[in-house]
Amino acid sequence: MKILHIIFQMLTGGAETMLADIVNEQILNGNEVEILIVNRGENDVVMKTISPSVKVSRFNRTPGAAPLLLMARLNLFVLRRRPDVVHLHMHKLTGLLKVMKGRTLFTVHALDIPMIYAADSNMAAISEAVAANVKARVPNAKIRVVSNGIDTSAIKVRGDRKPAERVRIVQVSRLIAEIKGQDILIQAIAQLVSSGYDVECTFIGEGTDLEMLKELAGREGVSDRVNFTGNLPRKEIYRRLAEFDLMCHPSRFEGFGLTVAEGMAAGLPLVVPEGGGPWEVADSGRLAETFVNDDPTTCAKAIAHVIDHYPACLRRAAEAREYVEANFSVKRMVKQYADIYRDMVDGKF
Repeated sequence: MKILHIIFQMLTGGAETMLADIVNEQILNGNEVEILIVNRGENDVVMKTISPSVKVSRFNRTPGAAPLLLMARLNLFVLRRRPDVVHLHMHKLTGLLKVMKGRTLFTVHALDIPMIYAADSNMAAISEAVAANVKARVPNAKIRVVSNGIDTSAIKVRGDRKPAERVRIVQVSRLIAEIKGQDILIQAIAQLVSSGYDVECTFIGEGTDLEMLKELAGREGVSDRVNFTGNLPRKEIYRRLAEFDLMCHPSRFEGFGLTVAEGMAAGLPLVVPEGGGPWEVADSGRLAETFVNDDPTTCAKAIAHVIDHYPACLRRAAEAREYVEANFSVKRMVKQYADIYRDMVDGKF
């Protein structure tokens, strides 16, 4: 098929890294694939992961500039390209694109995405939680679930060794505490230390809350136990995950939790809040230790339970790795998208 993906920017978020995986697999499957990047804003590390066989076009637009001009330019671009399907990765694009409506798919990558433009679109949700969130607001939504996928073969596996003398915890995400909950984990670390646990936490990622989180660690007296690496190439993250003893992903709001699946693929015991995307990825919490959302105290207790029952948690982590391989592969994800594309072309969505 001739597939056109449209996205505003190609930075380091989950939608962007997932798009890179999707187009690479689509090329391997013999498709003709193009990405249109509407606005200025690209991450070199992410762009280098995209196959050279994928055509990349750019509008180099300043974000927010001349929306009516963008609408005209976007529709003309699509008409000239004549793709079999158009795959959109931002809700505002559904309001701008007026052509090929029956053959346009919008992937909903997060909870509470505004539906003002997308309500009548063909949609794919990255999790059951996201689909339920959409249907609660648009009961008749045309939406199917296509869970995100990862290349488990690229992730180094931790193995069954004992934890380090100082237990090493990792969290991978953008540093946006209101959503990702890094402040919850820092407070939990402080409670663990005060209870006699020898732990440290490494946050991998960048974001606007870096300085706030550093200040919080200082106030909680755990600056020497909290590390911030900034962004790392995905290949480096996949290698380094195996160095840690457990993953805690304390998101307040999360549509899926791709890094959770990656931690599971690395064989790390997992701690996540009850409900939401990460809990769903962990088979409705069965494959993780869970805690009350937005509660540092129960987060600390869940981490302590993993440390105190580490051999049993490692066995559960081994099962979690098999679960990820079976349910969250890139190949499965791209096949599901291909089925949706065919149904759109045949008018069966």
